[in-house]
Amino acid sequence: MRSRLLPLGVAAALAVAAPRPSGAQAATAERPADAPASPAVELVERIVAVVDERPLFLSDVRALAAVRGLRGAPAVEAAIDERLMHAEAARLAEAEVRRDEEDGALAALLAARPELQGALSEPDLRRLLRRQATILKYVEFRFRPQVRVSDEDVRHAWEAEEAGRPGGVPLEDAEEALRDRLERRALDERIEAWVKELRIRADVRRIGDVES
Repeated sequence: MRSRLLPLGVAAALAVAAPRPSGAQAATAERPADAPASPAVELVERIVAVVDERPLFLSDVRALAAVRGLRGAPAVEAAIDERLMHAEAARLAEAEVRRDEEDGALAALLAARPELQGALSEPDLRRLLRRQATILKYVEFRFRPQVRVSDEDVRHAWEAEEAGRPGGVPLEDAEEALRDRLERRALDERIEAWVKELRIRADVRRIGDVES
């Protein structure tokens, strides 16, 4: 199962969103045949979906796509899921993200992925990290306490992987890594169930396509 969220050390962020355009109308006029061609116009913003009556912007989809390695329709669907998770998580006071967490997350992300600095604007990255951090804090507060991995669970996982294999890793050496992996799997399952519930309740309208 692919995680829906960035690593916790990277996705602790908060930023004030940059102003968004409410819409634009383009006008065209005839020009003489010998007139110089107009420069190409690059689309910098548009609405790609409306999620519970709130617009989802192309810049937000592109930021998520760049950081998580997604393209086209999967990027839009991931951004819709993120929007739904964030809308609920933001209502929890414990999920508020401090400015120092925002700055630390941005620094960590750019240190790990320096190519993003030229590919995405800082406001777009900060908005992404703010949403992700809020969701992560919500997940830690709501779902982490529900995750319980017993010693028996760890032993069964170890036996399935190592028992009877010549030169296998002893249980005591593998226990910590196995427990961590089982906890992450259980947490991912709870997040998936949460997202499915949010999708059932949501009103989502997609507008156009996003290029691959």
